[in-house]
Amino acid sequence: MDERPLFKDIVDLSVELKSLDTPVFPGAPQPLKATIQTTKEDGYLSFVWAFSEHTATHTDAPSHMVEGGETIDRMPLRHYVGNGLVLDLSGRPKRHPISREDIRNGLAAAGLQDLNAKGWILLLLTGYTAKSRTPDWLEYPDLTKGACDFIIEKGFEAVGLDSPSPDRPPFVAHKTLLPKKVVIFENLANLDRVMGKKFLFIGVPLALVGGSASPCRAIGLVM
Repeated sequence: MDERPLFKDIVDLSVELKSLDTPVFPGAPQPLKATIQTTKEDGYLSFVWAFSEHTATHTDAPSHMVEGGETIDRMPLRHYVGNGLVLDLSGRPKRHPISREDIRNGLAAAGLQDLNAKGWILLLLTGYTAKSRTPDWLEYPDLTKGACDFIIEKGFEAVGLDSPSPDRPPFVAHKTLLPKKVVIFENLANLDRVMGKKFLFIGVPLALVGGSASPCRAIGLVM
């Protein structure tokens, strides 16, 4: 019997969700953890957590921006598990508008210009998660409508970025991708560790009934 592992490495692509100490989008509440049982008093340890659905590494469902759209528990799991592909968009100017050409050129550089992306998750390395807790964190790039249309045309199940959001008001990226059921991952980390590698991306959310988003523990299984 062949007992070799099916993958070479497991890379954590998530940031920590820490009580009262997590970088959050302006206006969002800090997560809070409170003790409800202790091993000393009760024989076991347990906490209650309070946090926004859009805290730390998380994924947005269509209902986040689409009236009557699918909630996080209703989206097929294929949108959260798939072949991962990282495109390097780091080193660009602040608030760089990520264009259709940026995505197309990235695919061409990877030899995937003809990719049928059904079953694939597109991940964009911007370098902005590393800037959290600094003023530059909110100077992240924006996905343009042209880029989003191209992502939809290629058939990607989801797109994720290592930044706090793919856009700003009026939220063109959210309002272009989510109606087409292309879910969005935000606040990813360590994308450089899987760039150029063959890996399976897994970013399964909690089954929050009626939820618009959910934190997730995103990982890459390097083959």
